[in-house]
Amino acid sequence: MSRLIGNALTKELVARLSGDRVAVFEGKIIPIFTLDEKGWPHPALLSYYEIVARNPTTLDMALWKDSSTAKNLRTSAKITMMITDKDLNYYLKGTVQELQCEMTGAPQVSRFRVTLEQVIEDQEANAQITSGLTYTRQSPRGAEDFTTKVLGLLCEEP
Repeated sequence: MSRLIGNALTKELVARLSGDRVAVFEGKIIPIFTLDEKGWPHPALLSYYEIVARNPTTLDMALWKDSSTAKNLRTSAKITMMITDKDLNYYLKGTVQELQCEMTGAPQVSRFRVTLEQVIEDQEANAQITSGLTYTRQSPRGAEDFTTKVLGLLCEEP
């Protein structure tokens, strides 16, 4: 059963989303949901290279500036995210503000700031979560990888 734990990330989630140990979460996906122009939930997928916890109630995200997801956030300013992994399942709901239409150093992406309104934990005692969504890269992520650059920019103040 789900339970509201407040409007702030747990210490575990702050550490997970800090960007400090991003390599540990390589291959793990963060599903996000916005609302499209007709009010339908619109899914999108982030990696841990595209989101950083600034503090327990604030997250910064980098999204392709011309994507449907970015356009939806500019219109509705609402987002829901899922942080799901083995023995871990949280829904994060927040309001969104665009900080940079074109991130300095990465003009292809926009920087959005999420202010959390609800952090919900959803664990069933008799139904263990065994994994979240994952991906496999076709080539190793190098220091020159665009998402590595974006993560570095997200970790800086805008």
